[in-house]
Amino acid sequence: MKRRPVLVGTDWWTDCDDVVAMRVLVWAEREKMVDIVAIGINACMAYSVSSLDAFLTAEGRPNVVIGIDHQATDFGGNPPYQERMIAKPHLRMCNNDCEDAVRVYRRSLAHTIGKLDIIEIGYPQVLANLLQSPSDDVSSMTGLELITSKVNKLWMMAGNWRDQGSGLENNFARNECSRLAGSYVCEHWPTPITFLGWEVSNDILTGSTITSATDMVAQALCDHGSLHGRSSWDPMLVLLACIGDEEAAGYDAVIGTARVDAQTGRNSFRVNPQGNHSYVIKLKPDTFYKHAIDTILVSS
Repeated sequence: MKRRPVLVGTDWWTDCDDVVAMRVLVWAEREKMVDIVAIGINACMAYSVSSLDAFLTAEGRPNVVIGIDHQATDFGGNPPYQERMIAKPHLRMCNNDCEDAVRVYRRSLAHTIGKLDIIEIGYPQVLANLLQSPSDDVSSMTGLELITSKVNKLWMMAGNWRDQGSGLENNFARNECSRLAGSYVCEHWPTPITFLGWEVSNDILTGSTITSATDMVAQALCDHGSLHGRSSWDPMLVLLACIGDEEAAGYDAVIGTARVDAQTGRNSFRVNPQGNHSYVIKLKPDTFYKHAIDTILVSS
């Protein structure tokens, strides 16, 4: 398996499946499946950067470049796990220490030799803003030009594709910002996109096999009220993207063109063998995906 560079977007927000997904990501890097180039946070809460920095450091991956959408303060909610992760807050980065996520993405793309993949498990506005970014001191290329020349594929946990590709899901539909951004990305993103939808992983609960009370993932699950496991939306997408092949990861791909209604956030899909988008359908029983993630969580 060829090691691939990846940019990763996360809301790192109120749900603990992002924490599970980050452990899967760091595991995949240790297994030489991917190289983490940078991480962008697309929901700005008080302890977003400091808690993610603390978690990555505890996972053996300090000094990851982190960017954040400083304007993304309108997603609501109160993260139950972030503050407890900061054992020594004076040693941690904070939101103000980090550049805007779009600027981090532009620099990462400009400096990449060859192409990278983008993994998105949060809200899509950073991707939309990247698409619309003009040339600057980082690169003479526009965002669209950078993506076209430097991105191999976009992997997104977004949408609900169960009803013939039509449905409603949080990452697209949360607020006006996410609805507009989801619509723009689906219409203008120039590379292939693979979506893993809400329906694929809602019933697959992972994380309950962690026995250590001091394990940060276990603490996040507990703080979230999901001590017996949480739906695996984000970790399943991350594992799929790190494997980098739908069939090898246990999925079939429906190919076509995705759309998101900018007013409602509802996704739709038109099947077309020549399309640039796909959403995945499980080929294996749920226990297959659950076992794969739970094994990673306890081996890290």
